[in-house]
Amino acid sequence: MIRLSPRVGIAPAVLAVLAAAGGAIPAAAQPSAVRVAAAESAAAPHWAAAGSSTVHPGVRVAMAGVTCVAGFLLTNGRQAFIGVPAGCSGAGQVDNSKCDAGQVPYGLNVTIGGAKYPGKLVYSSITEMQLRSERRVNVCANNSLSLVRIDPRDIKRTNPSIPALGGPTGVSTAEPTAPAQLTAYLSSPTPAQALSSGSGGWAHTMMVDGPVSATFAGAPVLTSDGKALGLVTVTPDGGSGRVIATNLRLELRYLHKLKKFADVTLAKGTRKFASGLQLLG
Repeated sequence: MIRLSPRVGIAPAVLAVLAAAGGAIPAAAQPSAVRVAAAESAAAPHWAAAGSSTVHPGVRVAMAGVTCVAGFLLTNGRQAFIGVPAGCSGAGQVDNSKCDAGQVPYGLNVTIGGAKYPGKLVYSSITEMQLRSERRVNVCANNSLSLVRIDPRDIKRTNPSIPALGGPTGVSTAEPTAPAQLTAYLSSPTPAQALSSGSGGWAHTMMVDGPVSATFAGAPVLTSDGKALGLVTVTPDGGSGRVIATNLRLELRYLHKLKKFADVTLAKGTRKFASGLQLLG
């Protein structure tokens, strides 16, 4: 048996020999590209058909008097989670640049539109940043992801596809630059245009085609090829279309620091992504 030292990297040739011999390659020894591919091909729960599901991105989610939009779905292959902005598990849209915003406790019942049973709040990036004594202003202000675990009995009613649009096809790894085409799922697929990215890649400002209110916090945003960019977390007071979406890739990287969520990944849509929306004129 070949023993692997945790301090020494393994050459690709050795990896190939191990694989050919049927030996397992330790996750820590796998090249990053291999680990990413494995994560994205992880087993998924038995979803409902996209056309008949009642729980999906875009339904309403409510807890402790705050209501928002269900964003992308995530899974570890056994359980299913709804991603929502951390403002949904706190006092709504508030300044968290000092990592001091209040959050409701884990285990709180959550009302999910289309579900027969309440979900449970199981993760808040704000709570975890406070526990880790996070002090980076750009991270505190923009790491805004909470997870609501869907009751196992409701998974048969759940599908991760974006209604009327399909996807997501994966997690976006690139920052959109103006005037890239984006799509925000508000009450329907809505065209948006990238304006800028900032805060070290944590925040993306865009212009949505039409008025947007705080009721759309949590709306999932996709790139032109159907990749999940992030969730709308900041909406304007005056109802204009200028919004900010936080970066899902970075939020998931922060989530993965917790061992119990290390295998939670984006649930890809079962319906093929079809982009036909026009850019803002």
